[in-house]
Amino acid sequence: MHRNLPGASHRGCGRICAVLAAALLLLSIEAGARVRVVDPGETPTLGAEEGLLLVAVDSNVDLNAVSVKKEGRLFSSGVLANLKAGHSARLYVVPAGQYAWDQIRAFNSVRYGLKDDPEYHFEVRPGVITYGGDLVFRPQGWFRARVQVSNRGLRAMDWLEAQHPAVARQYSFSYSGHYPDPFPAFYRAARAAGAPRAVAELDTVRKPPAPGTLPLAIRELWRDERIGDVSLNGAGDLLAERVRDKDEWGIDLIDLKAGTSVRLAQTPFPYVSMTWSGDRTLLVGTGAGRDAQTITIIRIRDLAGGQHGFEILKLRHAGRVLDPLPHDPDHILFASHGHKDQLLVHEIDISSQRALDGFNTGRKPLNKGVADDVAWFTDGAGRLRAALARRDDDYVLLHGTGTTFTEVLRLQAEDGFEPRALSWDGDLVYGLTDEGRAQRDLVVFDPAQRRVTATLFSKPGVDLVGPIMDDRRRPIGAAYYEGGRLVSEYFDQRDQKLAGMLRNTFANRTVAVIDRSRDGQQLVLWVDGSDQPGKLYHLDATRNEASLLDDARPWLEGKRFVASEPFSVKGGDGLPVEAYLTLPPGEGRRPLVVMPHGGPVGVSDRRHFNPQVQFLASLGYAVLQVNFRGSDGYGKAFREAGFRSWGTLIEDDIDIAIRDALARHPLDPQRLCVVGASYGGYSALVAAIRWPERVRCAVSIAGVSDRVLFFTASDAGHSVKGREQLERVIGDPRTQLEAMQASSPLYRYRELKAPVMLVHGEEDTRVDYEHARRLVRMLNLAGRPPVMLTFEDEGHGIEDIDHIEAAWSGIAGFLREHLDTPASP
Repeated sequence: MHRNLPGASHRGCGRICAVLAAALLLLSIEAGARVRVVDPGETPTLGAEEGLLLVAVDSNVDLNAVSVKKEGRLFSSGVLANLKAGHSARLYVVPAGQYAWDQIRAFNSVRYGLKDDPEYHFEVRPGVITYGGDLVFRPQGWFRARVQVSNRGLRAMDWLEAQHPAVARQYSFSYSGHYPDPFPAFYRAARAAGAPRAVAELDTVRKPPAPGTLPLAIRELWRDERIGDVSLNGAGDLLAERVRDKDEWGIDLIDLKAGTSVRLAQTPFPYVSMTWSGDRTLLVGTGAGRDAQTITIIRIRDLAGGQHGFEILKLRHAGRVLDPLPHDPDHILFASHGHKDQLLVHEIDISSQRALDGFNTGRKPLNKGVADDVAWFTDGAGRLRAALARRDDDYVLLHGTGTTFTEVLRLQAEDGFEPRALSWDGDLVYGLTDEGRAQRDLVVFDPAQRRVTATLFSKPGVDLVGPIMDDRRRPIGAAYYEGGRLVSEYFDQRDQKLAGMLRNTFANRTVAVIDRSRDGQQLVLWVDGSDQPGKLYHLDATRNEASLLDDARPWLEGKRFVASEPFSVKGGDGLPVEAYLTLPPGEGRRPLVVMPHGGPVGVSDRRHFNPQVQFLASLGYAVLQVNFRGSDGYGKAFREAGFRSWGTLIEDDIDIAIRDALARHPLDPQRLCVVGASYGGYSALVAAIRWPERVRCAVSIAGVSDRVLFFTASDAGHSVKGREQLERVIGDPRTQLEAMQASSPLYRYRELKAPVMLVHGEEDTRVDYEHARRLVRMLNLAGRPPVMLTFEDEGHGIEDIDHIEAAWSGIAGFLREHLDTPASP
């Protein structure tokens, strides 16, 4: 179960408590005749109603104790005590029955209660070894932690074999969770069928080949964009730009009239927010996260000769700007969290440093009348008018004023209304919905009537990205993707004419208006393409003049990139599928790399600048991206056509796009590899099994290898709502176990004969590292150890630039080994 645990209790007990906990553990075990620790090498004899319980904890900090309850009562005051950071496990003889993780104590005196949550429950069966998953603990400060139970059965079995070999041989191993896990029995049978081999030998992986000389430097190509954000003041004469220059972050002020730029601030810490309050007050937030920012107030004075003076003030409380109150530049609405993690909203005087220093979060907050609130919406006057609040595993929308708020809508994870903005008077909510519709439309929700009352914009078969609003919070247009490019469609004729002019001026590019002045005459544009990194422009609509302000990746200036071209095919059932081919220049037939996207439902590839695609193209490989069924942007029916289509209809769509590309372009059908991340990694492995004569190699980055395991070792499956959604979109392992095994690369490892490369982070909470661990083991049993790169501190995506360079250098070497040699006739 994935939980962010707020409000952990603190008890000033310290070192004495730690000693007492260890003593109590021993006493409770000795006193409770039916609960006892199994020592390494011991082979216990079980009673008729006794079982073996393997308790495992994974923590990145030392823990004082972890406790477990049996049927609501503690069977020990601390199942595991004085744990060092890392993986810890212990084996017990216990009475059969219902158990639950109960409490974690860390930092000597901080207790993290897990409450009576069914996500932490498991059942011990008599006569078998029961494993309820690893309790994964990751603190996020002194009083907050992420806690998740994750099925890492293979690692548990390895621990048993090392510490209790006789027990491991004598008793069957059973995972206890919401879904079955057929792998332990499958693995034991496969291992028993072969010659005895040590676990260390079965974990063999190969290093990726050296890539040789690379046409594009990975560190330069993947380097973070220089432009982080921009904000235009209402008058349209000053533009604030948040920039990153390697390890420094800065705020630049651009005077659009004078054509000058000045650095306002610079810090080694990232700027995470930036907004104007009025025309001469800039609010900037620094920090590690959205809700824990340090706010800097920059007051700008106009001086003679077009110069500016600046006064810099600091708010010394962590939080974020909820509303800059542009009508009142001396005040802001500020959101922070109290000691019990409750959300607090205050109005703060920012007129002087003295006023800021006088602010105290202990003052009575404005957000009253709503329990468990997580976010607020304000009207044009800065009044709190709507809130999002937690209700069990759901979120609800509440509307009202003052201290009286009424629940008007229960929000759903997928379908349903998605609020985006309030009207100026706060009486209406603008948002997106596809409930009862063929696509995601822009609509008006009336809280008084508790229903959608109007459709503002709809485009048949196209999912909207969001509304385009003016400074008075009126929707003036809608944005959506067409042909892989972002399109802005406006409601009035003047804006339509302007959008047409921009499309003609920046042909074959995505052009987005990312900010505009109050009068709509000064606009800030973002222009990019599949073969062009983003560029920032200023458009003066009064003179129809556009001027370049900045380049997101100036260090790539002069490099030649390859444009992607869209094409469409029809799936086997006639469903139209869009795909993009990036074909590098050259003579002869080029090798092809297929790159399925992740998701797979609700995600799409777009024709923006993509470092991965351009890197592969620089190696001489054509790159094919397919927006198969389930992809976002093509309407509800297309999205839902991807439900329960893992490894089947989705792969059929990819296959049809491959065959069409091979037939119409100079591509070598004998030199094809598949590279993907998350679902794309799963797709790469499936492709190598389905088409062994076609696929030369497969690269799986954080990919799923076991469809059943995804339900018990992913943050997506550790809540009632999450499991309901997984069953709806992927299937139900309790009723479709055989089909899921048949479409899981892990259970068809003997057919996975193409060379395989795996890349995985050990901190992945979406696709647990256990997926890679299991596949490595089975491929070794088949005598085909994979190439593999493991990154200790990475999650579901690779973020550290050193790790990115290592991963893509390895992928380049792996692809060159298998694609650069032409096939025999």
